[in-house]
Amino acid sequence: MTGLMNRWPTALALVSAAGGILVLVLLDRDAELFGPLVAMMAAIYLMAYAIGRPVSVWVALIVLSTLNSVFQVLDDRDALGVHPGVAMAIVLVLTWLWTVARRRYADSGTFSLQTLGMVGFGAVTLVAAAVEPRAAVALAGVGFLAHGAWDAYHYRVNKVVHRTYAEFCGVVDLVTGTALLVAAATS
Repeated sequence: MTGLMNRWPTALALVSAAGGILVLVLLDRDAELFGPLVAMMAAIYLMAYAIGRPVSVWVALIVLSTLNSVFQVLDDRDALGVHPGVAMAIVLVLTWLWTVARRRYADSGTFSLQTLGMVGFGAVTLVAAAVEPRAAVALAGVGFLAHGAWDAYHYRVNKVVHRTYAEFCGVVDLVTGTALLVAAATS
C-alpha cells in the first residue's frame, strides 16, 4: 500500500491525461488547445526556477494553466488579438525575463538549460500556431514527447522542480503526446 501511495503523481497524471484525451476526442480544436501547452510547460519550469523553490512548481501549474484558459476564452470571443500559442510564448519570454531580473543566471548551467528549454519549446509552440491544424497537432505531440524527456531529466537530477511534479508531468506528456500523434495520423 505504501508503494501505491508514493505513486500518486502517476495516478493524478493518468486522470489528467484521460481528461486531455477526452477533450481531444470531443472537440475539433486540437491545435488551438494543445499547441500553447508546450510553451506553458516550459514556463512552469521557468517560474519554479525563478522562485528558487522546486515545490512552487505546483503553484506555477495552477497560475499558468489559469492564464492559458483565459487566453482560450478570450480567443473564443475574438478578444485576444493573437493566437493563444503566441500569447503563451510571450508569457514564456516574460517568465524568462523575470528569471533574469531575479538574478537566477548565477547558476549558469541550470540557467542555460532552462533558456534552451524556453527557446526550443517556445519555437515548437510558435510553429504550431503558424501551420495547418493537422501539422500543428503532430508538432504539439512531438513537443509533449520532448517535454516528457525534459521531465525525466529533471526527475533524475532532482533540480528546478519537485520530483512529484516531474513524475506527474512526464506521464501526462507521454500519454498526451502519443494521443496527439495518433490524432494527427488519423485525421
